[in-house]
Amino acid sequence: MPEYKLVRAKRKTLAITIRDGEVIVKAPKNMSLDHINNFVAEKERWINKKLAEFERKDEIFAPVIDGTAVMIGGRMCPIVKTVACKKIKLENGKLLVPLKYDGDGQKRAIASWYKRTANNYLMHKLEEFSIATGLKYASFATTNARTKWGSCDGKCNIRLNWRLLMLDEYLVEYVVIHELSHTLHHDHSAAFWTEVEKHFPNYKAARKSLKIHSILTSLYR
Repeated sequence: MPEYKLVRAKRKTLAITIRDGEVIVKAPKNMSLDHINNFVAEKERWINKKLAEFERKDEIFAPVIDGTAVMIGGRMCPIVKTVACKKIKLENGKLLVPLKYDGDGQKRAIASWYKRTANNYLMHKLEEFSIATGLKYASFATTNARTKWGSCDGKCNIRLNWRLLMLDEYLVEYVVIHELSHTLHHDHSAAFWTEVEKHFPNYKAARKSLKIHSILTSLYR
């Protein structure tokens, strides 16, 4: 049986999630450990499949995870420490980072660069596709969400994860259209997906690709 972290909470059902390669089981406060273990044993095949998927993602994005490279626009760009610049900047497919940044300081500085750059980029993408589709939103802000690339609340306020800057442009456009479509349909009904498909016909392939990139939402925390 796979090892797991048990989280007891005020809930009625069992649930299993895989986060950053860790198996987390959420269970009702008074549920017996035997019952929980039996449930985990029944889901062992599914758990192993998800862990294997995580390991593959871990291999694909290893340089980004270990901090020797960054993802920008779907491309892996090496991090180059240099005295040639005073601020972080992207140049010739490389992210130039001043020598003064190191360790956690470098991590925070790169995260700040991402956020500044992503804010303008995503704001313009959202406005561009709002005009193109005729779908209106109330407000926009970037977010630091752990598991979501974007969200749209009942008042049509759209939030986009700044890590979208890491992804290929077509994936960014899919997320933007996905959230704009929620301004009409605040669910994932057939009508919602019809709206998405009208503006982004290849949405199924984009959804599949986003799952491969999902490991990136755990970075820079």
